[in-house]
Amino acid sequence: MPLLILTLVGILVGIWLIGGTLPTLIYYGLSFISPRAVVPLTFILCALTSVFTGTSYGSIATMGLAMFGIGVNLGIPGTLMAGAVVSGSYFGDKMSPMSDTTNVAPAMSGTDLYSHIHSMLYTTVPATLVALILYVVLGLRYSGTAFDSSTIELMKTTLSANYNLHIICLVPLVLVLVLAACKVPSVLAMGISAVVSIVIAALTQGVAVKDIMTVALNGYTSETGVDMIDTILSRGGIKSMTGIISIIFFSGIMAGALRSAGILTVFEELLLKMVKSVRSLIVTTLVFGWGMVALTGNQMLGIIIPGQTMGEVFDKMNVHRKVLSRSLEDSATIGSAIIPWSAATAYITGVLGVGIGFIPYALLCYIVPIFSIICAFTGIGIWDKEGNAVWKKTEERGKVKNEVSLS
Repeated sequence: MPLLILTLVGILVGIWLIGGTLPTLIYYGLSFISPRAVVPLTFILCALTSVFTGTSYGSIATMGLAMFGIGVNLGIPGTLMAGAVVSGSYFGDKMSPMSDTTNVAPAMSGTDLYSHIHSMLYTTVPATLVALILYVVLGLRYSGTAFDSSTIELMKTTLSANYNLHIICLVPLVLVLVLAACKVPSVLAMGISAVVSIVIAALTQGVAVKDIMTVALNGYTSETGVDMIDTILSRGGIKSMTGIISIIFFSGIMAGALRSAGILTVFEELLLKMVKSVRSLIVTTLVFGWGMVALTGNQMLGIIIPGQTMGEVFDKMNVHRKVLSRSLEDSATIGSAIIPWSAATAYITGVLGVGIGFIPYALLCYIVPIFSIICAFTGIGIWDKEGNAVWKKTEERGKVKNEVSLS
């Protein structure tokens, strides 16, 4: 199922590019740029882009690259801008129903997509609010910088000249989020959005269905003549997802072989001896995820191997597996962006043209694990195997104890 979803993601991104959906999103996003708020706006716009597209890499290379160039031209340090880009882009990588990691984590952990996303709300939402406040504070240091709008105007003019930008082009994006909120199965939601996207692309851009199908397979190539725009908009298609699909496929084979050979069983027994409480269980899972990414440099292996290994341990500790899937995302998904030798960091530095100095400013990558640990120690956002909220049980026991003492 995750492999099918990833294939649909590639199809959607290609159609959304040729159909003007993503160009319209970028155009209206650039309209809100203000020198006083460029840093927090970068975080917000990259988060929105990644939620709609389901990819941190794509968001970094599209809205992220655009905002990075604008911020640097305003005199804001490239490391700070890159940190805001990475934080915003990885928000959607965690939370979007179209994201590869958001689908792989529950699949490897043995839970469903929407339970996984619901579980992540308890760590990612408060962490996002804290990160946003910090970016506002950091951005205010450069609020007096002279504002050169030439780059923004060039991008907006290029987009409006090459696409028929209209609010109706955003319907496919909104449709995906609405269907996800209604808990429509993700494959069906993306399939519906793909059909609607084809119709809108044909009506608004005058594109032939044959060309849309070609883009869905091979991806879209922008030919506006403006390098920045062409770099941002040339992507998508089924072929763009073959690399990540191959990694997931062969990682699944490896995990299955380890399970059949009894290696994972031995490892589970060792973990059970080490883990004495729910708190230590979650902290161990976080460390496991980080460790796998640090060892392999690959976020998918940091999700797949711990997910395959820790599932039965969570069952024996009477903790719902959606806590496991959340912990994997809270560690491996966003941790990959701040490990200097990881594939993610190499990609970020290559696309944005910065060194690893951005790592201290990728605030969300540090704050999310903190809230994950807070949940582990407070019991908030923790459920038992039946899905009962642990913190509500604690509150009920406290009320009963108070009533007894009063009587």
